[in-house]
Amino acid sequence: MKRLAPLLALLAACASIGDRIHESLSQRGLGDDALRVIDNVLRHEAPPPPHAPAMVRELLERPLDAQDAAAIFRRAVPASLIEIDDAPPAAPSPFADLLRKYILELAQAQRLLRGATGKAAIDEDAIIRRLDEGLVSADQLLRVAAAVDPAMLERANALFVAATLRFAREARAATGFPREAMRFDSPIGIVSIGSRGNDRHGPHAALIVDPGGDDFYERSPAGAGRVSIIIDLQGNDRYEGSDVVVRGLSALVDFAGDDHYEMRGPGLAAAVGGVSLLVDFSGNDSYSAGIFGEGAAAFGLGALIDLQGNDRYALQAWGQGFGAAGGVGLLWDRAGEDAYAVAGEADPFERGAALSGAQGAAFGFRTMLGGGIGILRDERGDDAYEAEMFAQGIGYYYGIGLLWDGGGDDRYRAVRYAQGSGAHEALGVLRDESGNDRYALSFGVGQGMGLDLALGVLFDGGGDDGYRAGLLAQGTATANGIGLLADRGGSDRFRMDKDARAWGRAEWAGGLPSVGLFVYEPAGASFVKPPPGKPAAAETCGTKPALRLREAVATLRRDHFDAVLALGEQLRCAASEDATEIWQDIETILAEEPATPLGPWIARSLRKAPGRHAENILRLLEAHPSCAVRAAALAARPTEPAAQDALRSSCWRLQAAAREALARMGVAPPAGVSLPTFLRSAPAY
Repeated sequence: MKRLAPLLALLAACASIGDRIHESLSQRGLGDDALRVIDNVLRHEAPPPPHAPAMVRELLERPLDAQDAAAIFRRAVPASLIEIDDAPPAAPSPFADLLRKYILELAQAQRLLRGATGKAAIDEDAIIRRLDEGLVSADQLLRVAAAVDPAMLERANALFVAATLRFAREARAATGFPREAMRFDSPIGIVSIGSRGNDRHGPHAALIVDPGGDDFYERSPAGAGRVSIIIDLQGNDRYEGSDVVVRGLSALVDFAGDDHYEMRGPGLAAAVGGVSLLVDFSGNDSYSAGIFGEGAAAFGLGALIDLQGNDRYALQAWGQGFGAAGGVGLLWDRAGEDAYAVAGEADPFERGAALSGAQGAAFGFRTMLGGGIGILRDERGDDAYEAEMFAQGIGYYYGIGLLWDGGGDDRYRAVRYAQGSGAHEALGVLRDESGNDRYALSFGVGQGMGLDLALGVLFDGGGDDGYRAGLLAQGTATANGIGLLADRGGSDRFRMDKDARAWGRAEWAGGLPSVGLFVYEPAGASFVKPPPGKPAAAETCGTKPALRLREAVATLRRDHFDAVLALGEQLRCAASEDATEIWQDIETILAEEPATPLGPWIARSLRKAPGRHAENILRLLEAHPSCAVRAAALAARPTEPAAQDALRSSCWRLQAAAREALARMGVAPPAGVSLPTFLRSAPAY
């Protein structure tokens, strides 16, 4: 019953907030169907990208469920890790018997892993070199994806984790532990048994078991299906090197002592195509790594679990609970007053801060690969979180990022895209259960913000809290996203420095609402409003670039979002009424490739098409598989029959374009047409 109490309280809180959200929507004339805009749009577009977590679409369909951090955690994290502290004490058994059994299990897991990652070659050295400088590239991950059997890899990882945790627990209670250090060969490689003194262990053993002493361990990457395991039972230990996994199985279990984990590059529960596990049971520990570490994974599992102590975590970028394609990255700190700090790598778009990609973050490559699942969970204590961009509960392109803090007076500081922020069909959640907390974004785009068909949630369970941001924050959304800031009570202060898009305000796009949701207790709240904002600058093209469209399309990489975007913008700027060659090329392109990814730019440029081309292009666009493209084409060249027909579509974007077109023509919609609530009266945008 004790374990049920927090869950029941959580469900009650969610129900209460849900009622207030429904009431707020009703007051704005939106109706509950406004919460289904993302789902409706995505159902009428391309399917999810490869290796996107199924949970992304499920939560975008039911966005209020994303408040339930416990449910996300249970679904994403293997049960053997969730139950890590619940196993009964191990009965004493002979150490030699335990070791023999464990080696056989490791050999089985190793065979499974090699089979699961052997469908194609993986350039492990190239990935490791890349991680010394930045995040793994999309092309490298695509090659890993081609090599991996996800179901078999999951079985290999599960067998390895369960066997390792069981052996570590049993080894502490074992009888007949060797009195002296020893080494021997085994089916998995060298096995090294340490002494009770202060030992120095090199990186070459597959398995090290050390019973005590203040030990030093030199770590190295695990690849080619290699096994790399350390079980340390006691002492203040030091771990150095780089222990990232690329197609391998790695575990580090330390039971006691104030330990120092200092990686010169990637590592500390970091895996690509395998599993890397780090469990520290007690002590005041310090962790530091370069890029990709402290609970980071792609196509596998990277999990760092610290059960006790006041700990310090420092990282360059991409970690502290970070998931890329096919990966679950977890940092779970069970107790203590902890500090999490992440710097970042240079931002190619120069947005005024570095790319952290951390503290509950997930990242996908647009149109190529979905993101993974990244979770940072801290159960108790007064904690501090420092990062720059893409951090603290951020999901980007079909990823799920969750930062879940169980209580304490916490401090969250970041710059942009952080603190419950989702971007591009993803979701980011920051949930803090209790305490007097401070949330600060020096720029904005967070604190419960959804951008472009994405969901951002910041839930605070109570306390006297302070929120500060520049723009696009605190329960707002753009481009048909959903943003929710819910604070269950206390004397709270909400401050926006630059922009009034906050506190439930959101921008419509494409004739459909973006939904900003802001739930708070009015009695204890105070607000600092920003000065009046300047109108957004209009899009300009400058000097129209020369464009040889057919040649550009012939070499266009269609799964590369940035390449498609760049060519689409060139097309938009080059298209004009007298650009005869461009329109001839567009007709040919659409005839040869009806589903061309340039459809959105062609449709938006259709108003400029000369009469002799417009009719043919419109007819071709009407066959495009994207509802958004068909809606844009209708908006550019509306006719009454086409609009009347579009009103009967199940795609709300097409209905919105049809309704707007008929309104401009002064034609009333036909009786009996089923429209969502927000399209039954003119939208206030």
